[in-house]
Amino acid sequence: MPIGDEVREIRLTERSTPMNFMNPVASSALYHCGEETVLEAGHFIFHPDEVSIGSYVHIRSGHWFSVISKGRGRTPVIRIGDGCICGENMTISALNSVELESGVRIGRQVSISDTDHEYQEIGKAILAQGINDHHGALSIGEGAIIEDNCVIHGNLRIGRGAIIRSGSVVEQPIPDHCIAAGNPAEIIKVFNYKTTEWLSPRSATEREQMLKERFDGPFLSICIPTYNRSANLEACLQSIVSQLDSCYVPVEVLISDNASTDSTAEVAAKFSALYPYITYYRNDENIGADRNIFKIMNMAKGTFIKLQGDDDFFVEGTLMPLIYTIQQHQDCGVIHIHVHNHDGKVFNGEGASAFLRASTIMSTFISGTILRRTDLGRIEEPDLFINTSFNQMYIQYAILQKNPLFCVIHRGLFRYANNPPSGYNFGEVVFRGYQKILHYFIGKGLTEEDVSAEKKHSLFKYILPWYRDLVLKQSPTDLSGFEELFTEHFREEPYYEEVLQFIQQLKASGSMP
Repeated sequence: MPIGDEVREIRLTERSTPMNFMNPVASSALYHCGEETVLEAGHFIFHPDEVSIGSYVHIRSGHWFSVISKGRGRTPVIRIGDGCICGENMTISALNSVELESGVRIGRQVSISDTDHEYQEIGKAILAQGINDHHGALSIGEGAIIEDNCVIHGNLRIGRGAIIRSGSVVEQPIPDHCIAAGNPAEIIKVFNYKTTEWLSPRSATEREQMLKERFDGPFLSICIPTYNRSANLEACLQSIVSQLDSCYVPVEVLISDNASTDSTAEVAAKFSALYPYITYYRNDENIGADRNIFKIMNMAKGTFIKLQGDDDFFVEGTLMPLIYTIQQHQDCGVIHIHVHNHDGKVFNGEGASAFLRASTIMSTFISGTILRRTDLGRIEEPDLFINTSFNQMYIQYAILQKNPLFCVIHRGLFRYANNPPSGYNFGEVVFRGYQKILHYFIGKGLTEEDVSAEKKHSLFKYILPWYRDLVLKQSPTDLSGFEELFTEHFREEPYYEEVLQFIQQLKASGSMP
């Protein structure tokens, strides 16, 4: 099962069976209690006002939560994220902070504590000697699994997707996507992000080497071209770093600032100082959006390059599953995220014609574009359509000439700032630019029939609805000449008159005809 899939299964299972929940008096005493959460009877919560429990959580009977010192801070001391499932007789004891991130699964008879008692004064009762760590915190990463009868205590983190085998005692941090077992727990398997294999180290030295080698250079480069969107950029970066740990990250994040005049430099500097895998570049002058995109993708060092709009934000819990999907399709030159199809399918195809049918005009969406770097390097003229606003679309078809294998992911992975299109004429790019690139590949992977079918499909499925929304919302987007550009490219089509009338009425009235 791909990393992260269990989290989605948990959420889907819980959502599909509405239930409640817990005693409303008990839930009101908590700092927060999400929807459709179940706390079975037979529990004890000491200082419930400092305990926060997310949505779609199921905690079995016999659980015992204790906030050791009430009122130490303004935020909850015990936090349980969305979609967690906890077995019978689980105990959590927290002085500073214990957090279970979303989708964590806890077995039966598990004990979790962020601190312990002092014991060194012989002759004095241990309970009277106080606490040994007043500043530590314990966190269990998204999608981790803690099996039955485990003990976890101390100032430590168990990484995302980690598995702790039954009966283990964990006193040291466990990295993402490792399996640990024993007393004290040691790593017995390491997931390699490049080969997608679970490897078993034979010694501590070999284990450290495996952990190092799985991140020997980035697997994925997330490339963010940006200009004067500092607030959007901050939200975009936060949506990335919140899904990655500071160590053992298979990702580099590159920011190319196109000489912004707002606080973009300050935002980027803040994140790059905190996260060593983030690198910030600033152009001396504005070189245009197309050239900024082209520049940053050629600075990437990852096995795969993902373009990312500065105003598109990763949905929680989607980045690591995306990385895993890419790892499973490393023979593909192009990977396309089709954000308008949410059926969850991931499938392979071959050739430009099949790719056109699968992606249509959405191949122009930069945040849906992932390229294999070695194939990008094989293109003779990678900037051939640099002034069309769709050069990234051209590059995908050019790669398919060299490596015809592609993958399509049907998932909505992003939230959007919904900024109106700017910096170009809408009709120019969706008619003239898009058609120009498609026609270039006729005889180079595409046929006349392919282009003709796509011309009609993209018009009715995407271009006209987009145009209607821009008109109705009175968007500042440049819509000048739309009617004339439509006529230039569709005059000979049998549906031309009908569509022209629609455009004219919409343009005249500013409402649906």
